[in-house]
Amino acid sequence: MTSGVPIGRRRALSGAGALLLAVGLAACGSPSSGGGGGGGDGGGGGEGLPDTIKIMNIRALTGPVSFAGLAAQQGIDLALAEIEEDGLLGDSTLEVDSRDSAASAQEAASFASQAAADTSFTAIIGPEASAQALAVSPIAQGQGIPVVYVQAGSEGVLTGDFTFRMTPPAESYFEIVGDYLEQQGVATASVLINTGNPTLVQLGEDTIPALGEAHGFEIVSSSGVETTAQDFTSQASSIAGAAPDAAFLMVQGPQAPVAITQLRQAGFDGEIIGMSAMGAGNLQSAGQTAEGAVWPANFNAGQSDESSQTFVEAFQAEYGEEPTNYSAEAYDAMWFLARAIAEADSADRGAVQQAMADLAAEGFDGAQGSVTFEGNDARVSGVLVRWDGAAEVPFELGEN
Repeated sequence: MTSGVPIGRRRALSGAGALLLAVGLAACGSPSSGGGGGGGDGGGGGEGLPDTIKIMNIRALTGPVSFAGLAAQQGIDLALAEIEEDGLLGDSTLEVDSRDSAASAQEAASFASQAAADTSFTAIIGPEASAQALAVSPIAQGQGIPVVYVQAGSEGVLTGDFTFRMTPPAESYFEIVGDYLEQQGVATASVLINTGNPTLVQLGEDTIPALGEAHGFEIVSSSGVETTAQDFTSQASSIAGAAPDAAFLMVQGPQAPVAITQLRQAGFDGEIIGMSAMGAGNLQSAGQTAEGAVWPANFNAGQSDESSQTFVEAFQAEYGEEPTNYSAEAYDAMWFLARAIAEADSADRGAVQQAMADLAAEGFDGAQGSVTFEGNDARVSGVLVRWDGAAEVPFELGEN
């Protein structure tokens, strides 16, 4: 699916963009005079910017990870409306060409190739799925078009100066799970891994065993399931039979409620640990059965950071619901890219890439809270989230 996303909504927003611009970054203001832009349609936005600045947006709007892609699109749309309202780019217009990559790495690569070959495109907002990102990155890096990813947490996604990631890798804030399990007295754990997702494999095979060594629990069993599996009775029975104190479910969001339900039905009554894919409302169908499940996240709507709460208020005013981490990440990605274009005062790909690197080096306060970077990879402190049977709530260590 191809859809240009307009930014013509003219309403009073809650000022999230203005706050983000003010904290941790040089104020961009309206574009100043400067060198001519490379990509784009040319003409009279700011003196250094073309009238129209085109961005390719590759999202999973259908398929197994569409829950993430659709939520990310909401964050992008909100950011676009705020960027226009703020006047960050003067009279220039951001034109976002959204393409549905569904579950296809080939489609994602094709869209990236189209953007790279068309000099009117300044940058790409990359897909959520790591397999798709791994197909996009060599194209973006090789052709010198900046790409900033939402999700896509596996190794190998960031291949050089032109590839950025706004979603902190899960392993970078997974330590809070170790602290939680140590507090709960967990001594043994089992791991269930979606073997088709590189990020989940990395967490299940590397991060969690290392966490066990650091926090004194032993992995007593590990098993895998396919990407689209929706029957976990065999694995659940095996885990329940091993009777560990905790079970790590490294599965995709829609798989989580089924896996938890079948695990409880098999008689397992220990701690259940997931990752951010358990969020975004994915545990609603499990209800009380999933009560007590916890996971580390880079963002939760209940976290206390001022910039996060400003974003939450703006999102609720726009959509009438709380944002997910996918919306927060994509919102930050869109603002990050727009600020880089304004700082570069150019739609030239190389100039925008350099501005992105400069902004990453400074860090900023955004929807996810205080965002810093290691190289081109975002970092946040993270928040532990608990499912209380009806909603996702931040969990402070020391709570019962």
